[in-house]
Parts: sequence; structure tokens; C-alpha cells
Amino acid sequence: MANNSISLVNLDFDTLKSQLKTYLKGQAQFSDYDFDGSNMSILLDILTYNTHLNAFYLNMVASEMFLDSAQLRNSVVSIAKSLNYTPRSAKSAKAIVNATFAQSGLQQFTIPKNTRFTGRNSNGSLTFVTNETLVLYPSNGSFTAANLALYEGSLFTDSFIVDYSTENQRFILSNAGVDTDSIEVTVTEDNGLTPISYSKADSLMNVSSNTTSYFLQATDDNRYEVVFGDGVFGRKPKDSSAITAAYRVTVGSRGNEATGFRLNDNLGALNGYGSSIIPTITTVQAGYGGAEAETIEEIRFRAPKAYQTQDRAVTVDDFNSLITKEFQTIKSVYIYGGEQVTDFPRYGSVYIVPITFTGEPLSQFEKIDIESFIRQRTIIGINPIVIDPEYIYVNVSTVAKYFADRTDLTANDISSRIKDAIVSFNTNQLINFDTTLNLSRLEEAINDADASISSNVTELALKKIISIELNRVVSPAVDFKNPIVPGTVISNEFLSGGRVYRYVDYNPNKNTLVVDNVDGKSTIRNTSNDIYLQDVTDPSTVTYSAAGKIDYQLGTIKANPIIINDLVDSEPVEFLAKPVESDIVTSLNNIISINTSTGISVEVRKI
Repeated sequence: MANNSISLVNLDFDTLKSQLKTYLKGQAQFSDYDFDGSNMSILLDILTYNTHLNAFYLNMVASEMFLDSAQLRNSVVSIAKSLNYTPRSAKSAKAIVNATFAQSGLQQFTIPKNTRFTGRNSNGSLTFVTNETLVLYPSNGSFTAANLALYEGSLFTDSFIVDYSTENQRFILSNAGVDTDSIEVTVTEDNGLTPISYSKADSLMNVSSNTTSYFLQATDDNRYEVVFGDGVFGRKPKDSSAITAAYRVTVGSRGNEATGFRLNDNLGALNGYGSSIIPTITTVQAGYGGAEAETIEEIRFRAPKAYQTQDRAVTVDDFNSLITKEFQTIKSVYIYGGEQVTDFPRYGSVYIVPITFTGEPLSQFEKIDIESFIRQRTIIGINPIVIDPEYIYVNVSTVAKYFADRTDLTANDISSRIKDAIVSFNTNQLINFDTTLNLSRLEEAINDADASISSNVTELALKKIISIELNRVVSPAVDFKNPIVPGTVISNEFLSGGRVYRYVDYNPNKNTLVVDNVDGKSTIRNTSNDIYLQDVTDPSTVTYSAAGKIDYQLGTIKANPIIINDLVDSEPVEFLAKPVESDIVTSLNNIISINTSTGISVEVRKI
């Protein structure tokens, strides 16, 4: 008896049609039928097309049901909603300015909420507004608004009427570029007699039947919906109430770096003065923090992690998830407790070390914003402190050999490719926390720069840049975080007391370096742990004076107090040293980065 079953493993068109033919040929009625040369072939095409279409449709429907496989934003947003995750909206850039108004005989001066300013950047003119009312009082003949916060965006208001006769009535904001942090909802009841302000609630915690809170959820087309309570969790507005939702519509990251602000509104007339008052405005902090709405992939990645944190900063993963979601410019965050600081433990403190996508450090205002954001979500008694990462720069010197008869490239071309490979290695493998620079992998990347390269010998040097204040007593301290080779420490030159100095760890007048041979391996040891000031004012008469201590195993240098008046090359104070190990490691808030601007030396040799 023929096998009449149809295989459902392959669902492409041709395979389906072939399987249908096989099935029909197994029937006695069609055992000798020519399917390809008859009208039956057309009927099989139609049946196969219908089967294939249904299979494709059902596969797509099934895929859109899961966060990992969904492709449509609406599907991803809907699934994230079940995880109590609201995708981040676009964010307004924030700028800080000082605005000074002439007194003009006024006793006080008011800058109302939503006062408009115009700033400029490479994208053109942008509108900024204040988000609170500020009352100023005269001082030294003028009114000064210090550190006035301005937010990029234009104001919009959506209005709705509550109608419970409408099934499933929804209050969806009309603009896709809304900054949800700016939404202000007012419910006016009793024919306009009772205006009630509603605040945003992120969970049901402390929400009772009388709590005037609204909930926010994402909808289609990057828009957001205001949802009110049902009378059990959250106060339910009365029927026929008027709802107004005021908010900013922003251009996101295009508002960053805005400066050159000027006032748009006539605050003189508002304050009872006959003519407009033009303030003197100085930019304290250019626009920052502007960001686009979360993409599908960002929602897919962050929603499960946000569900784990429950909007609470307790574990390291909680801090990472919350900060990277809220602050779009931050690429990665390293978190460690104050008890891990060896020199001066600060129990109860949590150090937050962010890396931006651009590599630029955060401004002080951005750090304050992060601290304030986390402080509202962490437990009582924890003090969040945002600090900059410390970079351990690495200079790379490589000598590569290549087969000249296996390539049409010149030596300069090979050298350029090697430099590009080193830069790519730095971008993809380093510039992050908890990373290690493996010399063997770097050498492998250099060999892979071109097929003609046969081998290379690469050496590394560590560089630390320290910040000092000129013409003040300072005690330079350096921490390479890695063991360093004695006799290789040197700094750049600087001026102090009319003399030119640099730091070194080798004094030829004392010659304290010793070579030890253990198991056939030679190592250099310094019997002294002094760091010296080398006086190079007169190259013919170089002198040395002890100026601090060095720990080669820890890679730390602690110099004695000194006043540095200037730097010879107008650069920061830099220390160079050769590492003992071929692999460079980091800890805590340190990041390894190859000095791609001036620290790559490439020599190529033909074979």
C-alpha cells in the first residue's frame, strides 16, 4: 500500500509542490498521470501558493509573539509592556546659562515657566524653554539667574474629553517626538471649576483609589498614551472631564552642543516694565543629554533587564541597566563600592564610572544629573558618586616583516595597513572596563593586516597622564596598575623655579640597577625605590635629586610636593614606563587605550 503522508518539514514553494505531486502519484487514480503536461499543474501551483502563503503568514505571526524574534516595533513594544517596561522617549538637550537683567527700578523679576530662548549649533537655530518659574531679587543693580536650566523643544498641548460611553477610550498624545519627562497632565472637572494636577506613576506602589496619578505606556508609531486609574489603583476622572496634556516635542540629539543663547520672550512687559529687557546671557554648559527614542534592538535588550531591576538600584547590574537606559550618551558603566578604595575607603558610597560613546568625559552637570537619578532609586544610606574613568594609555612599537614578492603594496602601504589594524584593535578590543591588552592578540591582528606579513616583534610602553594645577604645591601620583621595569620610568619636561626638570627612576651616579639571572631568565631589579628629579636645564651638566618613592611591583609613583610653573611642550604631565608582563590589565575605574594619535610606531622590513 502506498505511503499517503505528506512531509511538512520543508515549506518553500518548489518543495511543497513536489511533495503534493508525490502524494498524488501514490494514489491509484493518478499513478500514471503526467502532472507537468496537464492543467493539473496549474491547480497544484494554486494549492502550493496558498499553502506556502499560509505557512509564511503563520510563521511571521508566531515570530511577532516573542521578544527575541519580533521585527515590528509595535510587537516589541507590546511584549515589553507585559514586562512593565516603557520604552524611553526622545530626550531634550539641556543647557545651563547665566542670565543677567538690568534692574530698571523693579523690586523683583520673574522668569516664568516655559520662557523661550534660542540657541544655535551646527544644526541651526533651536528653541529652548525653562521648566519652572523663577523669581529673582536685585543684587548689585541687576537681576541674575545663575545656572538657569534650559531644555530644547517646542511646547504642545493635547486636549481630550472623558466619555465613558465610548468603549475603550484612549488618550494618545499626537506627537511622536514627545519628551515624556516633560508631560504635565491636568484634569478639569465640574464644568471647569475643579482643575486637578496628575503626576506620573511608574508602578502601583503607594497608589490608592484617591491617588491623582496617571500611567504612561507606548503605543503605535513611537507615540505614548496616558492611562488613568480605575478607582481602585489611582483616581478615576469624572465623566465629561476635560483633560489637557502639555509637553515638549524635541529633536533629540540634534540639540546637543547648543550655545549662543538669546531670549525670545518680552519679559519686561510681563514684569510691568514698559519695554523689553534684553539680558546678558553666558553659556555655562552647552546643550547635552539630548537623545533619540529607543530603537527596537535597544528595547529588546533592555526590557528583560529592566524587569529584573524593577526600577531599583541595588545590584551592579541594576545600576548599569538604569543608567544606560536613561542616559543615551553613555556606552558603558563600571560600578564599585567605596570599601574597595584601598587608600581611603568610603563605606556607604557607590562609585559610578561612565564611558561615553565619544570618549569625552561627562560635564559636572551631567554627573549631578546621574547622581540625582540614581539617588531616587537606591536604598537609604547609599551615596552615589560619579567619577571619570582613568586611562592607561599604551604606546605600541612594532617591527613587521613581509614578503615583497607576494604583494603589490609598497612598504608605506603595509605600514598604513598595520596602523589601521592597531587602531581597529583598540576600538574593538579595548576602551572598556575589565579588559586586558593581550600582546599575542595584538601581534596576531598586526599579522592579519595583510596576507604578505610573515611576522612582527611588538613592544609596549605604558603612559599615564596626570592633572596638576600650575603654580600650586602639588604631589604628583601615578598608578600604572601593572608591574613596571626598573630603569624605564621617565616623564616629559617641565619648569619649576626657573629650572627644567623631568622625573626618572635611574640615577647613573648611584647605578642601583642589578640584573638577576633565575632559571636562565634575566630580570632587572632596582635596589633603590627612589624617584629622581633630573635637572636638564644645562644638557652638559645633568644633576639628580631624590623626589619621591616608586613601587615597581604595584606600578605606583608618589612624588614629593613640588611647584610646577609650566610645561615645556605645553602638554599635561606624562609618565612613561615599560611593563614587566606582556599582557596589560586594568582594575576598578581604569581603561586601557592605545595612544593612537602619537603612540604608534611601525617599521616594515622586506624578506
